[in-house]
Amino acid sequence: MLGRRWEPIAAISTVVVGLVTGLTIPLVSLRLSATGASTALISVAASMPALGILIAALCTGWLAARWPVKTLLLIGVAGSAASIGLLTVTDWMPVWLALRFTVGVASGLLLALGETWISAVSSDATRGRWIALYTAVFTLCQVSGPGLLAALGSAGPQSLLVVVLVHLPGAALLALSRCEVDANPETKSFGLLGFARSAPVIVLAVLMFSFLDAVVLALLPLYGMANGHRETVAVLMVAAVFTGDAVLQIPLGWWADRTDRARLHMACGVLVLVLALAMPSLIGDSTLVWPALVLLGGAAGGVYTLGLVRIGDHFRGADLITANAGATTLWGVGSLVGPPLTGAAIHWLSPDGIMLALAGMAAMFLLSARLPIRPGLGAMQVRPR
Repeated sequence: MLGRRWEPIAAISTVVVGLVTGLTIPLVSLRLSATGASTALISVAASMPALGILIAALCTGWLAARWPVKTLLLIGVAGSAASIGLLTVTDWMPVWLALRFTVGVASGLLLALGETWISAVSSDATRGRWIALYTAVFTLCQVSGPGLLAALGSAGPQSLLVVVLVHLPGAALLALSRCEVDANPETKSFGLLGFARSAPVIVLAVLMFSFLDAVVLALLPLYGMANGHRETVAVLMVAAVFTGDAVLQIPLGWWADRTDRARLHMACGVLVLVLALAMPSLIGDSTLVWPALVLLGGAAGGVYTLGLVRIGDHFRGADLITANAGATTLWGVGSLVGPPLTGAAIHWLSPDGIMLALAGMAAMFLLSARLPIRPGLGAMQVRPR
């Protein structure tokens, strides 16, 4: 069995979710497009994982009160691998939609419980660097998905089979670990709405980053092309944002373990706001736009990373599971509403609506950052008989 000091390494293995989403979302879209499927059907298929993540997150606390967290994580790994493997043996559309949904459910379990696990087993003095490593590896896995798809192609089963095999090391580490997370329902003092009341700054942090994550993938290339860049250059802008997100999280995590985390959290939000407002002036500058995009990705990723760190700082036991389930739920919400809201902003404020929408999200986060995190505020009220 792995000792407790090595459990954060096992917990980081749950970021296989990043590779799963990064590869399967574009793969399914390409496969459906090749069969002549309508845009509406492709959109439904793309939204099924987010729906599954939402459902899983809403049920995570209830499941963790009845099953060991380690068992649920193993079920999540097995369910993800099996669902992806089955995509290689059928082309029947109802089955594909169902499998996309079950991939989302498995991913939701791995996200909520994996983040809970790493928060629970890392000390207050090292939580920043461990969670930063977790989010950095997640991003690297996510951006590796399209690269793997480009290398192996979308027509055959090879790319999906590689993703299935990638689950195995994580499952082995998980099986060897203790994964002792307190999920006693008697220690639970609030639900998902209570979490939102007690930690609005974390709510806005997760919403802002999930909004950016979805919007950058879907709309940033169009923004670059609208400002005169070639398609290949505009696509590289997405890579610049995710490179900043991946590379800068570890130094931010190290810094978070040595400074006031709330102030560093706000500083990341200020940087996102400034860069989003400056981007309409920078987007046409072939020299300044690249470091600006890298910094934007790093600062936005820092808002999310430090949100997870502060969850670990303020919540314990079953409340920690509820808080991380709440963060996963909000991730799904932000991913679902981000592209259509930004599309509306672009329609009315073209072509800079994407950055103005992001600036608006950053401003709301900064307003919420003035409110303290108060775990007791969301506590369930017990009425006297």
